[in-house]
Amino acid sequence: MSNQRMTLEEMTEKYPDQWLFIIDCEHSENTELLSGIVFAHSEARDDIYEVSGQYNGSAAIRYTGELPEGMHYLL
Repeated sequence: MSNQRMTLEEMTEKYPDQWLFIIDCEHSENTELLSGIVFAHSEARDDIYEVSGQYNGSAAIRYTGELPEGMHYLL
């Protein structure tokens, strides 16, 4: 894990087509994710869900590629 804060655009560029577990999130007034710290990243969604279950605190999970048809984010 890096302690470097990145924008969502920077995360997408650095970790293409990967699942991200993001901590220390900064959101816009309408709750859009603006930036955060990538705590973990993986091509496998299950890896990120495993990490998220062990973390106490506010966080977000994002996929940086196109979601497969029929898959949606759960908010």
